[in-house]
Amino acid sequence: MRINAQDVQPTAQNFHQWGAITLFNGLPSDNVRAIAQTSDGVLWFGTDNGLARFDGRRVQTFTPKNADSNKILTLKIADDDSLWIGTQNGAIIYKNGDFQTIEATKNFAITAILFDENTFLATENGVILKLIKKSANGENDFETEKIPSEKLAGSDGQPLKITSLANANGKIIAGTRSRGVLGVENGETFEIFSRPRPFFVNALAQDKEKNLWLGADSKDEGNSFFAFQDIDNLQRTGTEAGNVLAIEPDENGGAWLGTQANGLLHFRARQQIENFTFENTSGGLRSNTIFDVFVDREGVIWLGTNRGVCRFDALSPFNQTLSDNPNINFVRTFFRASDGRIYAGTNRGLFIYADGTWLETSNFASKTVYSIGEDYAGQLLICTPNGLLDYTGKLKIAGDVRAVANFQGRTYAAIFGRGIVQIENQTQIFTNDSPSALFAEGDKNLWFGTVRDGVFKFDGRNAKPENALEILRGAPIRKIIKGVEKDLWFAGERGLFRYRNGELQAIISNEDVRDVTIINSDIWATTLKSGLIHARFDVDFGWLISDLNAEQGLPSDQIFAVVRLENRLLIGTNRGLVNYAPSAVAPQIVATRVLSQRLYEAAELNDKINLDFPQNSILVEVAGLSSRTFPEQFQYTFTLKNADGEVLENKISNDAQFAPVNLLSGEYQIESRAFNKDLLASAPLIIRFSVARAPFPWTATLLGVLLFVASIGLIWAGIERRRISQKNKELAVARFDLANEAERERSRIARDLHDQTLADLRKLMMMSDELPSDTKDFRAEIESVSMEIRRICEDLSPSVLENVGLNPALEFLLQNTIENYKFTAAEDSEEQKNLKSNVQMQIYRIAQEVLNNIKRHSDAKFVEMKIEISESAQFMLSIHDDGTQFNPTENAPKGRGIANIKSRAAIIEAEIAWQNGENGGNVFRLTK
Repeated sequence: MRINAQDVQPTAQNFHQWGAITLFNGLPSDNVRAIAQTSDGVLWFGTDNGLARFDGRRVQTFTPKNADSNKILTLKIADDDSLWIGTQNGAIIYKNGDFQTIEATKNFAITAILFDENTFLATENGVILKLIKKSANGENDFETEKIPSEKLAGSDGQPLKITSLANANGKIIAGTRSRGVLGVENGETFEIFSRPRPFFVNALAQDKEKNLWLGADSKDEGNSFFAFQDIDNLQRTGTEAGNVLAIEPDENGGAWLGTQANGLLHFRARQQIENFTFENTSGGLRSNTIFDVFVDREGVIWLGTNRGVCRFDALSPFNQTLSDNPNINFVRTFFRASDGRIYAGTNRGLFIYADGTWLETSNFASKTVYSIGEDYAGQLLICTPNGLLDYTGKLKIAGDVRAVANFQGRTYAAIFGRGIVQIENQTQIFTNDSPSALFAEGDKNLWFGTVRDGVFKFDGRNAKPENALEILRGAPIRKIIKGVEKDLWFAGERGLFRYRNGELQAIISNEDVRDVTIINSDIWATTLKSGLIHARFDVDFGWLISDLNAEQGLPSDQIFAVVRLENRLLIGTNRGLVNYAPSAVAPQIVATRVLSQRLYEAAELNDKINLDFPQNSILVEVAGLSSRTFPEQFQYTFTLKNADGEVLENKISNDAQFAPVNLLSGEYQIESRAFNKDLLASAPLIIRFSVARAPFPWTATLLGVLLFVASIGLIWAGIERRRISQKNKELAVARFDLANEAERERSRIARDLHDQTLADLRKLMMMSDELPSDTKDFRAEIESVSMEIRRICEDLSPSVLENVGLNPALEFLLQNTIENYKFTAAEDSEEQKNLKSNVQMQIYRIAQEVLNNIKRHSDAKFVEMKIEISESAQFMLSIHDDGTQFNPTENAPKGRGIANIKSRAAIIEAEIAWQNGENGGNVFRLTK
């Protein structure tokens, strides 16, 4: 059986090699005509509707300012890492986050860009533009020289479309539509009459070896791809590629071709070796029309098509099967023989790999191969359930043989059910029913592992267990190998362990490890659940772990064997073989966000960031860039150091953010690295910053002094307030006493008037009766004066208030004020109000003054007085009239009535208020 690995075409098991970016992912257009990559690893896509930036995570669309056209025809990276953009209406330069239009190129459709001693731009307008800087200081200040000075015409009479530019042995050549290849010299163009001569040239390319390639239109699917070193002598390649639209040289002297209808072709040694189409990739390649082909820094091919961008990773896991028989595809072991050949043992057969071809050996067609080895003579030994066989199938020793090893000039086999047996004389040196692994540590020790009893070592005379490896007991040992630093590695059901200097260290835990191989500092371990696990030791962060499994393209997570094959890994699974080439290109890392007091721009990160007090924290977010590693596969390490270089904090995780907090004043730096899926580290990204020392608290000191002064003032104010409050209380008592004294004086005056004056008037009236003349008028006058004195006495000291109480006194007062009135008082209000006599007197005086005001000023026809006692035992008096409305705060009466009311209310600590009635008039309320 022969399987040529180079001839295997894409199948369903290799669809993971393909990917796509389309309108759905954020592209401004699905017509992608140009692709380029800047030194930071960012990819740029030129589309019919603008420029797109892809950093491995997201697509960002850019519309250059002052651009007259969004249709982009070509992209090129200059030596200074600036991005040159050729559009339908001129050229634009993108550098340091800024777009600059080259004004001299406006109204020209730029189809190709060539950086030589000068910069040349191909156009669709029949000329080549040579850019000449006007001054050394003006970066984008160019003037143009047209080559030729007059526009060239195509075969259709329209301006000739120039599609491509190249430097052929020091001469500038240009590909055109309808006039073949033109030479450029001394400001003029000339036609090159090559043999054969393609007229409709779409692409020119040159590889690192200065080999030139030409792609053109082809009639009837004829040959259209040419290789040359001398432009006069084009050499056809041996294929019918159809119309070739784009050419991209590879690293091995070959080239990738994008065609108009035949998909992607791969040439090597001028022979086609691969052809990928929409059909044979089942849509992995989204279109057979490919406008541009680009190979990035990691060897991933990016294709610009009329259905978006396609991504093809030729170095990702490539799956192969040895047969349609599942047992044959179940690969158990690999072995590299002394002659360099690779052998594969499967559940049903033994295969040999040579020159890219797998050959099945007929002697083992139906046999299960557990492991493979050699004797001292270099003769191949195959371990099977039926015994140890040589390459011819001859039985060397019977039994279920699991492993074989050479030690101290003899060959030993681990036979299940017996133990360790010397093959030459079939002497059993160790008895055990489940030996599973053998390894000879030179001539020093022979190590063997078992299924249940742990690990033993044999020095040529005695076999004994190794006490330091006691933890390995109770679980199967699958493989024992030697490391690069005189250490031993044990792979088993509990994981992968390293034994060094008498100490056992678990490197991979809780995994059933079946095989392990060490390549320099990289540890590759096969497992039954997690695929292929990769471990690498980092000085600062210890062991880093990543895995390669079915999600990344393996046919199964059950892997039994791994071996190095040149720069690749050959992986044996229960579903076939896998070729995997670990990345040799380290990822890149960029800062996507730095946030503290504000968000810092990328240009600011080149200098030290100064954090003002009291800011003592910072957030750094980074992103790893690698076209072969998806964002979620990156691991990030962060190291925080102070000014003395001391490590303050280390962090490793899949989280791309690092946020140290509560930092003391001083200078710091954060060193960030990104590890791709193959554990290659990026160059460190260093962000320096400083935390400011707290300034002398001038403000706080001043505030403290002011606070002290204010405290003194507050204490003084408190003392004064207490003194004033005490005085106010004394004044209130004095005022109250004065009011009481005034009332007493009123009562005394009333008594005097009543007792003395009225008595004198009565005596005078009686004496008038003795006069001879008529004293009727005189007597009436005396009676009138008496009545007025009685009224004054009643006003000075209302007898009704003393005799019958407040409610009747108020009703009497209301009755004597106005004819139409209404008086309402709660039945038990007299008992509930519980007011002192002097308070009742003041309420009476207030009501008297209010009624006098109503009578004098409001022209009221009706007055209602109401007395109520609230639930909280408050006395409430309301007087409602239907007179003219007024506002005591706006109307400033000339008299003292309202002032007296407020003064009396303050004396008894009562609340008073005037309001306008709902239906007119005024409402006075008193609450005590």
